[in-house]
Amino acid sequence: MSLQPATNKARRGPPRLLVPLVLAVGVLVGILLSYSVPVPYGFGPNGSGPFGPFGPTDQFRNLLILHIVLSTVSIALLVAIIAVYLRIYADTGARFALGILVVMFALLIQSFFQYPLLLGFVGRIANEFGPYLTISDIFTIGAYTVLLYLSLE
Repeated sequence: MSLQPATNKARRGPPRLLVPLVLAVGVLVGILLSYSVPVPYGFGPNGSGPFGPFGPTDQFRNLLILHIVLSTVSIALLVAIIAVYLRIYADTGARFALGILVVMFALLIQSFFQYPLLLGFVGRIANEFGPYLTISDIFTIGAYTVLLYLSLE
């Protein structure tokens, strides 16, 4: 009987490797996506757009890029958590795993609708809170990272 958990754990891999991998993929994809900041964040035709003819300041642009990267990391962690709990639910049929899946899917949908690039495509600027969005992103990423790590043990 003692061989079964060891085999199961060897199949999954150590959580110490998966968590940094998900974080790194999130950062890399976020950096790549930050290069595609849509027109509403910059100069529009004839100087139109949310900033008029002057465009965004460098400070706002840097905060926006950081917010895009952190939001992407958050989404990557949510996808990883959903994958873990889908596997747990498929293996055990536990109702708590189904409940966690419902909550994680709701958070993922919320993250997509609040994603800075999506908001930029519809013309809304997410600069009302400035650096406070970054602080919120950091706490969210911390919570998701802990949940992912503990779920893998």
